[in-house]
Amino acid sequence: MGLPVKTGAMQGLRTYLRETAEPIQAAALTLPLLVCYGVGILVVPEARNGADLVSSALHGVMARLGPSEALAYLGFYGLLAVANVGLIMHLSKNTRFSPRWFWAVLGEAAVYAVAVGTVAGNLTQDLTHMLQASNSANVTHHTGIVAGVVMSAGAGLHEELLFRLAGMGAIGRLWLGANWRTPSLQLLALMLGTALVFSAAHHIVEPFAIVPFVFRTIAGLLFGTLFLLRGFAVAAWTHALYDVWVIVFLQS
Repeated sequence: MGLPVKTGAMQGLRTYLRETAEPIQAAALTLPLLVCYGVGILVVPEARNGADLVSSALHGVMARLGPSEALAYLGFYGLLAVANVGLIMHLSKNTRFSPRWFWAVLGEAAVYAVAVGTVAGNLTQDLTHMLQASNSANVTHHTGIVAGVVMSAGAGLHEELLFRLAGMGAIGRLWLGANWRTPSLQLLALMLGTALVFSAAHHIVEPFAIVPFVFRTIAGLLFGTLFLLRGFAVAAWTHALYDVWVIVFLQS
């Protein structure tokens, strides 16, 4: 008597895993990160992410409005929020998408965030111990809760857009073709290359140290693996929640 329920649950899980990895569903699931970050940097401009190629251009366009710039900026993100609600309603009506998946993605990403920190931390400790590397040059940044959340949202969204969606997805499709996700040495090289660039980019604004560089390279490989297996939304939320954990809680 329990078999139909079990089969239905497995079918629901397969649908969730498949649908949440699709690009249009990922857009609906990650737009809250964009709104949180976009509005947040009005309050804490110092939280602007270095990989953010959007807000500077947006500010440049809206600066022509003078005193109305902030209102227009908020209106723009308000329209994005409304568009996201409309997209969710459309997906719910025409696909198997469920708004409840947002909470499932958050829970899934929270588990992955802890796993990324644990795995990357342990591997970094082992590798740097073999290299006899020192962590003395590492810089710890302390920030407030609001700024930390905004920074985390920006990192999760824009860094995953730049390094995973563009760096892996777009380049992978151009280089390896439509089946670029198929395991290969070229795909591994692409993952490693984007992880190295991802890690190196952080040292544009902070002193280089081998320990954080190795840690971020490993974390980049793990985020890349999540992007391949679970899509952009899960990778972005995992990155954001990991940064919230580190910036807001561990460094507070």
